[in-house]
Amino acid sequence: MRCFYYFNILFLLVFIKVNAQQGSPFTLSLDYFPDNNGKKPAMLNSNFSLNMPVHRDTLFTCITGTNFKYFKLNLQEDSLNINNLYSWSMPVTGILRISPNKIITLLVEPIISSDFKDISVSDFRYNLALFYVKKKNLNSTLGIGIAFSKKFSGFQLVPLCLVNMRFGNRWILSGTIPFKSKLAYEIKNKKQVGISFGVNSNSFRLSEIDNNCYMDYQAIEVSIFYQQPLLKHFKWNVNLGMQSTQIEIYGENQTSPLSIFPLFKNKLVNPIESFKNKGMLLFQVNFSYALFE
Repeated sequence: MRCFYYFNILFLLVFIKVNAQQGSPFTLSLDYFPDNNGKKPAMLNSNFSLNMPVHRDTLFTCITGTNFKYFKLNLQEDSLNINNLYSWSMPVTGILRISPNKIITLLVEPIISSDFKDISVSDFRYNLALFYVKKKNLNSTLGIGIAFSKKFSGFQLVPLCLVNMRFGNRWILSGTIPFKSKLAYEIKNKKQVGISFGVNSNSFRLSEIDNNCYMDYQAIEVSIFYQQPLLKHFKWNVNLGMQSTQIEIYGENQTSPLSIFPLFKNKLVNPIESFKNKGMLLFQVNFSYALFE
């Protein structure tokens, strides 16, 4: 796992790294959060994903792939000494075209999410999502959906809105709300500047050494970005902004039946440990490849 992570970092630095568009078959990304004294990063995250169609015709498309994430943490006064967390998933997406301008999409994503110290069946969780998307015209696509996530803390529901709209000749609003959205101004030749907003949630199982505790991670980020094509079908993107993060550690049996993200978080007990940072500087570089763009 360490070798795989360092290969990602090297590749990212060589290419200056990337911001992945939704639907890109190949993406690499790196998030860097320096601490106040600049000696160590408060957090360092990397992400690698690869997706490809296994079946494609006029009515139905099936896409499968893999997604690997690495989280490097430097938490102050952490009694459990949590430093390295990993998430590996194999998402399968089915896209059914019910009319020339309407599609239904189903996502099934099994995940191993833990510190990878002693992998077992307890490290497995999953995400499910269902979308209905309608293309209104050449410049406007809208969709609604619902996501269902089995996390170590319990079940989580997420209402979703998909948007890709162009206003005039230059302005573009796109993304999956609440997770990631952006307002971009197209300068020329697909070069863009704009504002990006994101909300992220994740869950990790810790090892038996730490009594099978689990960690819930939530973050809100706002940044300005610049994006431009690098080569044909390739894009790179750089973001600079701020992130607020909340990390909570719970015991194995400290679970809740249901929560609605991001509006309501249902917790029946207090965490064993809690870490908050409301003003971390975020530097993000992303690289993506999209064959049909």
